[in-house]
Amino acid sequence: MSLVLEITKEAINELPLWKFEGEIKVLEKDEDWEEVIPKLWRASVLGFDTEAKPAFKKGVYNPVSLIQLATEEEVFVIRNLLCGFPGDLVRIFEDPSIIKVGAGIRDDIKDLQKLRKFEPQGFEDISTIAEQNNVKQIGAKNLTAIFLNKRISKAQQTSNWEREQLSQAQLDYAATDAYLCLKVYQEFQKLEWV
Repeated sequence: MSLVLEITKEAINELPLWKFEGEIKVLEKDEDWEEVIPKLWRASVLGFDTEAKPAFKKGVYNPVSLIQLATEEEVFVIRNLLCGFPGDLVRIFEDPSIIKVGAGIRDDIKDLQKLRKFEPQGFEDISTIAEQNNVKQIGAKNLTAIFLNKRISKAQQTSNWEREQLSQAQLDYAATDAYLCLKVYQEFQKLEWV
């Protein structure tokens, strides 16, 4: 079987709709970190993404309101505006031995550094890896279709991530975005692209 390195919108629309089906742990209070940090330290690779409340006016900036980290079994949806951005998380972001893998992560990292200064280590970008291996469509939706043979919904992308209560659709979207990065990266490992 040869690998198809590009896909049409029509072909994507025919793929089965997919979302993360494991446990989603939402962190909203300082004490939520106690259980989570040891799990993050045990991971060798974490799926990574962030969300911010969309700004529909030029010049308006909203800070990162969610940090998502995915393991094989769980996705941690961190509401950092409520529970903070602790030093333990900074140390994970600065640890080169824990790979944090996301899609188009340059701006995510820059926005996180506005909240708290850190020296990013061990971050990998599946979009960059794909581009270096002649994949033409390097967005998360396309990479999911090409490498996982699945379709993801982007319907919640511009929703309000600062809502008091996040909807199940928002949580599914946020978890899936981080988890797909982990799964695509694993496919890249099989191809020996990383």
